[in-house]
Amino acid sequence: MTAKHEQLKALVYKGARDKKLAITDTVLDRISFELSVIEKQGFTDYFILYSRIIEVCNELNLLRSFGRGSAANSIVNYCLDITKINSIDENLIFERFISPQQKQLPDIDIDIPKGHQKNVIKKLKQKHPEYNAYFIAFSPQRETDYEVIVYNNIDYKKHPCGIIITPEKLTNSTFLYEEQEFYLALDGVNDPLYDTKIDILELEYLNRLQLIVNEIGEEYHPYRLPLNDQQVFDFFASGNLENIFQFNVSSLKRILSQFKPNSIHDLSIINAMFRPGLLDYIPVIIRNKFNVEERFCPSDIRVSEILKETYGYLIYQETFLHLSKEISGLSFAEADVWRRKIMRDKSNTEVIAFSSVFANGCREHSSLYEVEIEALTNLITGMSRLTFQKAHSLSYSIVGYWGAFYKVHFRTHFDKAFSNDIIFQTFELY
Repeated sequence: MTAKHEQLKALVYKGARDKKLAITDTVLDRISFELSVIEKQGFTDYFILYSRIIEVCNELNLLRSFGRGSAANSIVNYCLDITKINSIDENLIFERFISPQQKQLPDIDIDIPKGHQKNVIKKLKQKHPEYNAYFIAFSPQRETDYEVIVYNNIDYKKHPCGIIITPEKLTNSTFLYEEQEFYLALDGVNDPLYDTKIDILELEYLNRLQLIVNEIGEEYHPYRLPLNDQQVFDFFASGNLENIFQFNVSSLKRILSQFKPNSIHDLSIINAMFRPGLLDYIPVIIRNKFNVEERFCPSDIRVSEILKETYGYLIYQETFLHLSKEISGLSFAEADVWRRKIMRDKSNTEVIAFSSVFANGCREHSSLYEVEIEALTNLITGMSRLTFQKAHSLSYSIVGYWGAFYKVHFRTHFDKAFSNDIIFQTFELY
């Protein structure tokens, strides 16, 4: 093990202690497995860099979302405070974040309040001068409202969140614009450095929540809010969802009034399903929530337990992986390879191939009857392309819950924060 990886390991275990994470055999095995994959794939420096970015964000007291994309599937990310969801408690799967069978740099996105991206980079370079940071300029294929950057009398656009951070000093395709160093990615997403970018997104909603906290006190900081307030769930079922992150859609009010969410996981289910394809199955989920007998309940109870969270239907990509492993005997890594193939396949070739592999695995590893194997196989192959990430949906549903909490319990402050036309410039906090 290299000195750098020992450093990452120490940071992870320090983070686990800081979070008072119970160090059980399950946790130890999971951390060890994730770190071994990270080291084998050559991603150690990448995670150390992200840990330093998060350290800067925390020193600046920046409110962040609990996660974004697939990153919350990792317990290492949780320990490093990159995400704030315990992936083991939530039954999330590391292989959905990093596939041990594919050497592809994982996508870690960070949400921070609007106006602070440059501030984070400035302080990072002050604390760690060994890093060179470059904002990205490029020519988008379609018109955007991104910030215009001028170089050699040509207008380019600033990438809204992508930043290249490297210990190497770049000499080609770089230029200075308004005291910021830029890298010009002429080939856009095909540029060799583009895949190494760090994504720090600015989310205005977080600014407005922070304005509320500034007035009502840190004891009501989003990170300290209970996620089981029934008044908040009742609000989702019957209230005005205007200015509620991810749920500010008129048609969602009717759906939630019928679904009657009573947990953050219920909100995550509807959030995941409110997109093309899955949207058509919301009536099924509403029916299944209140009628257990309508759910798919085969002889092997493990199937029912895996599908219980989503009321007997396949909604999450992580559920696809659990069924493939527990019922059919595939590893999570093998199952995720199939997931990727199926989602890219336009001709149904991969779907047909997976059906055979899955059904044969069920015969060997489950107690399902043949008719149940066929029904489960059809359920998975019919829904697999439509599934969505639980990690992302849950993380973003929590942000919506925060807004709803303030709207229910601090309505005056909520309305004030969302009525002002605020210009979120770069704030100097140090």
